Amino acid sequence: MKSAPHPEHSTERELLQHQQFLALNKLSAGVAHEFNNLVAGILGSAELIALDLPEDHPSRETLKQIFEASHRARDFIHKLRELAQRPAPVLQPLRLGPIIEESCAILQTIIPPKVELLAHIDADCPAVLADPAQMQQTIIELCVQSWHGLPERRGAIEISLKKYHQEKAEGLRPRGNYALIGVSDNGHGLDKSSKEKIFEPFHTRRSNGKKIGLELFLVRETVHAHQGEIVVESEPGHGLAFHVYLPAAKEK
Repeated sequence: MKSAPHPEHSTERELLQHQQFLALNKLSAGVAHEFNNLVAGILGSAELIALDLPEDHPSRETLKQIFEASHRARDFIHKLRELAQRPAPVLQPLRLGPIIEESCAILQTIIPPKVELLAHIDADCPAVLADPAQMQQTIIELCVQSWHGLPERRGAIEISLKKYHQEKAEGLRPRGNYALIGVSDNGHGLDKSSKEKIFEPFHTRRSNGKKIGLELFLVRETVHAHQGEIVVESEPGHGLAFHVYLPAAKEK
């Protein structure tokens, strides 16, 4: 049996994660700034050309494609800026049940009625050390990702919260008690290759051919910043399931 992590090792890990967080933020800010300048130049030139072209000119269609691509690039820049400006989590003892209930209320305004949203919350689930805003954003983002993967954007999404005990160290999880958040759907699912790369930015494709962007990468970074782990299960035709393990806060 593996012994519990030494306090000094935990401190070193937290320091390393903080340094990585700052480095990632700095890199994202620099890339976003450079991209924004490039896109601004492209859009400015395209707008000047559009002023000189008659409405029925055949090049109007090409200009339309330039504008659409530039606006998608600006959306990407916006996500990079969000990554750069994302603050480190402010951890506090937190019960996740109310957070999930609030998240469901928000999701009801986002997800269409064709999608059934189910929640199963264990009232005995232990509290965790977490940032309330970042936890809510993580839960909502996982549900939105499940929704986008549903065939014809209809189906069912299930959110669960329960107590979980880790008998022995596995992956990033040492032995102990956890709060386990589950988000699953009954969509098409992913093949093995896509599942293994689902947290890599702009790599995994959905069943509709659209790429997943930075969203799941940010979710994983948020979970790791909370000393937790996120695991994904999926098979073609059997939906997608996310499991978020967060260490239980020590009871006083």
